[in-house]
Amino acid sequence: MTDTQQTTPRPNKKRGQLQALLLMLVVALPMIAAYTIYHTGWGMPEGTVNKGTLLAPPLALSELAPHEQGERWDLTQEPKRWRYVIPGNAKCDKTCMDNLYLTRQVHIRLNEKAERVERIYLLLDDTLSPELAAHIKAQHPLLRVMTVNRADLTQALQSSNFSDDPVAAGRYFLMDQEGFLMLTYTPEHTGGELLKDVKKMLKTSYE
Repeated sequence: MTDTQQTTPRPNKKRGQLQALLLMLVVALPMIAAYTIYHTGWGMPEGTVNKGTLLAPPLALSELAPHEQGERWDLTQEPKRWRYVIPGNAKCDKTCMDNLYLTRQVHIRLNEKAERVERIYLLLDDTLSPELAAHIKAQHPLLRVMTVNRADLTQALQSSNFSDDPVAAGRYFLMDQEGFLMLTYTPEHTGGELLKDVKKMLKTSYE
């Protein structure tokens, strides 16, 4: 009798393990689905898909060691914001100027939500030209200028789905609140498309 009791599986124990596993799946699956939808757009209705293209994998700007006025940029000391990041040279060509203008107008159109978004000019040269510095001061006073090493940005993008020269392509990015470049845009995108994307992000993220 004792031997039989020791070798017979306990149905209640197995049932409890199965219930625990099912409970874990119930909790985990929505989180996995939400993460997949957020980062890939897969499974979302057509009307809710991002207008920008997802950068895969997302790129942490902090990994490029950005500097602002000679000081290392520390995201942990910054407010939680979404950011448009426009890579550029010491001199800004017409495409660059158009991107600065377009992102500025989108920022203005956010109205009371504008405080949750900012713009960064990601300088890939040592210093701004005097002409560009004067233009930014006059036309884009809220634009932050940060410097990164051109080679570091190029190398980081090589492992992504957009390995082209972002300046030559007129490419710029939307960075999430955790500091990841996640959506990419080109001159073909309209201000309305940018505005739709950032409004959606603001609606679904914390302040």
